[in-house]
Amino acid sequence: MKTIASATKLFVLNCCAALCIAGYPSAVLAKAQIVTFDPDGSIGTYPWQANDDGSITGFWYDGTANETKGFIRTPDGTITEFDHVDSKTTAAYAINKQGVSTGYWTVDAGNHPGFVRTPDGTMTEFHAPGDINGTFPIAITNKGVITGSYYDLYSIPHGFVRNANGKFKTFDVDGDTYGTNAMSLNAHGIITGHWGSDDGFVHGFVRTSDGALTSFDAPNSPVGTFPQSINASGTIAGYFMDSGYVSHGFLRTPDGTITNFDAPGATSTVANSINKSGQIAGYYADSNFVAHGFTRTADGKFKTFDVSGATGTYPNAINDHGLVTGWYMTPDENYHGFLRTN
Repeated sequence: MKTIASATKLFVLNCCAALCIAGYPSAVLAKAQIVTFDPDGSIGTYPWQANDDGSITGFWYDGTANETKGFIRTPDGTITEFDHVDSKTTAAYAINKQGVSTGYWTVDAGNHPGFVRTPDGTMTEFHAPGDINGTFPIAITNKGVITGSYYDLYSIPHGFVRNANGKFKTFDVDGDTYGTNAMSLNAHGIITGHWGSDDGFVHGFVRTSDGALTSFDAPNSPVGTFPQSINASGTIAGYFMDSGYVSHGFLRTPDGTITNFDAPGATSTVANSINKSGQIAGYYADSNFVAHGFTRTADGKFKTFDVSGATGTYPNAINDHGLVTGWYMTPDENYHGFLRTN
């Protein structure tokens, strides 16, 4: 489940290695194909987002150095790894069409600056105003606008927007909440994410570019609603939890209409990403609690898939050409990256 309500979700560890790098000539091929990959020496590879040319960013665990590092994989299969010289943890979460990526690194306990990395490798750190326990960027537009969350003295998250010129705006859905987590923004500056109310429940929100905030809940979601992604038209995809703490997917259109859904054969469903065509990517669990990948078209048609030999397949993002990326688990409980063409 892709949420940063806890900083511990930013670390996915205890995995082991394989190098399987294959070239990928184009962001769109005639037939669906799956390519697997790992940076050399990885004992855990977690692709997080793909831009429209097929470049992928994410993070991986270097077992030799005992460090988490960022990476960018270009469409030809070249993987560039990077980290901050003084950091044991560098994690990239988003990349735009110019190849500018964003994420965070760790300096020491409680000190987690955000960063912007340009294609020439220059990394600029930043802290959101009010940051005491970390700034965690999660999304970037093609114009360099970044959103994410920062943590205050009490480790409560608050949303932020950072313009390309470095100017910030911070926000909360309610002045008295248990935290606001920004998860995604589109080219029009519309942000979605989730927030915690005083009664302990989690709700979705939409924030327009002028700062207007609207809270919402998926139908039959007494526990929580977790938006994960917003596309250019303002349509949102995510998941919610029912009274049994079982997750289901939802789609929210710009007029506020919410449709709940589950993948065929699912006992639980997590929708993680939506592209401009309304295609959704995510994963579902079957009756044996095994995770499988899925895509869902705007008219509600599903395709399900697995990486060959995987004991769990976890799509995390889909770009506007239908390229899906994420990670998969092998029988030895190791995690590796994959991309799937549509």
